[in-house]
Amino acid sequence: MGKEDPKYIPLIGWDKDYISRSPFDFYSWGHIALGIALFLLLSLLITVPEYLGQKALIPWWLIIIIVIFILFFWEFFENVILWRLGWKFESRQDSLVNFIWDMIFGISSALLTWLIKWIIMDVYNASGRWFYIAGALLFGIILVIYFIGYGIYKSKNKNK
Repeated sequence: MGKEDPKYIPLIGWDKDYISRSPFDFYSWGHIALGIALFLLLSLLITVPEYLGQKALIPWWLIIIIVIFILFFWEFFENVILWRLGWKFESRQDSLVNFIWDMIFGISSALLTWLIKWIIMDVYNASGRWFYIAGALLFGIILVIYFIGYGIYKSKNKNK
């Protein structure tokens, strides 16, 4: 089984033929960043009221549920709306494998951000600002990796 097999899909999509078909491509980093950003933004519904001495608006576990719904909405938007408008990469929808892994990456990154929150705010009893600093740094690192991946993709596919 290799590139000559029409069913062949590599684990990592380095060239444009496998972007949105492979489980992992440079866009996967964007889904990881999205999961982090969504968790950080939604957590403000808890940390801001608590900082002001009020009750949190939602429980922490509900953030994960909301993130999952937003990630599903994004995949729908990306693979239906953007695709119909012709704005989707290579004008093709994600494969089922890529869709599933995009969801896994987004949900996992939100769960990792929740773990970081637990370590910083619950285990070390540090203020929420350290959680947001750590989350912003993690988000920034993932974005840098995304742009590096995009650069690698562009350099590998400039002659194709």
